[in-house]
Amino acid sequence: MKRKSVWTALILLGVVFMVSCGKNAKKAIDEAQSAVDRARTAEADKYAPDEFQSAESLLSKARDQFEEKEYKDAKANAISAKDQADLAYNRAQERKGIGVTPAKPDESLAYNVPSLSEEGIAIEEQAKAVLKDINFDFDRYDLTEQAKAILVKNAEWLKKNPQIKIIIEGHCDERGSEEYNLALGQKRAQSVRDYMVSLGISPARIKIISYGESMPLDPGSNEQAWAKNRRAHFAIQR
Repeated sequence: MKRKSVWTALILLGVVFMVSCGKNAKKAIDEAQSAVDRARTAEADKYAPDEFQSAESLLSKARDQFEEKEYKDAKANAISAKDQADLAYNRAQERKGIGVTPAKPDESLAYNVPSLSEEGIAIEEQAKAVLKDINFDFDRYDLTEQAKAILVKNAEWLKKNPQIKIIIEGHCDERGSEEYNLALGQKRAQSVRDYMVSLGISPARIKIISYGESMPLDPGSNEQAWAKNRRAHFAIQR
């Protein structure tokens, strides 16, 4: 009888745990949906299509995982969807505020920014166009020659615009544990920071952060998507 009572208690605890996980995942999905709706109202699908589409894809994936009772993954993707939707909202608001023309689907550039030849473009928008991401090989944080060439160009622009301070974000693909990818993302951001400093950019102008696997550029689960997500991204300090 005692053993039976123990098993019953364990089963009840498991049920309570699953219900709790399900509620947390559902709350995260609802919050992500609200963020996506707000971004759509701000016309993020026109002014920040890459970020908006990423948010919608992540939200759809989270819903599918919720239906499969994969609550942990559903919650993680819902949180990422909300982050991407908030980013899309903010960028849409910025671009509408300075009169940027919405990008057509076949004309969308990195971060959906206008040509630098256009007059009246805010320095932050110029930075988003010029400061390119770099990519990493699988499970690596050392810089390839191609990455170094991109960083040299980034550094040249930063030297001409000393008022700009940057945040270097380290990102990973979805493979590996969350803890491992956070650490790997930190190493990637740090290696980029170190190289930028070696090129003459003051360390006082650079902050770093790791997002691990939580903010994929491409939500797909294949080699092509993973290659895009192993990256360091340049953001502007506000």
